[in-house]
Amino acid sequence: MIKADLLNHISKLEEEKITHLLECNAQELESYSKRAEQIFKEQGSNYEAMLKILQQGCSVREATLIGILVGMHMGFDEAVLKMEEEIKNKLYDSFKRNA
Repeated sequence: MIKADLLNHISKLEEEKITHLLECNAQELESYSKRAEQIFKEQGSNYEAMLKILQQGCSVREATLIGILVGMHMGFDEAVLKMEEEIKNKLYDSFKRNA
């Protein structure tokens, strides 16, 4: 699986806005990202992921951010799988026509 380092895709201004909104620093923001990645890797279903987020005792803002990041991980992973499947199908069709 390809790792989606989601916080590297935001600008410094966005990072500053998020840290100000959550009243945290950049290191804490990075820890939220790591929590989201860990939850994504361990989750069996969306329900289990949400339950884990709520059980961590985060504030509503922190839990919301972690939930968004988990959702981004899920979407990224799904997109990778879909692209791989499309490439496989195109290669199969190409070989089938040439055979």
